[in-house]
Amino acid sequence: MDVARDANSLASLKNSDGGLYIGVNKNLDAGMFFSGLIDDVRIYNKALSAEEIAALAQ
Repeated sequence: MDVARDANSLASLKNSDGGLYIGVNKNLDAGMFFSGLIDDVRIYNKALSAEEIAALAQ
């Protein structure tokens, strides 16, 4: 699992009125869909610490 070591290494996120697309690109182009299974999607309002990520992986 790749994990950023500190919040400074993450790009800052900005508020957006745009949609959230999981498994497909934003233009819904043919052939641009993820062809697999996606399980346990989570969205947080902060960067998780290494300890928080490790606890979730248990």
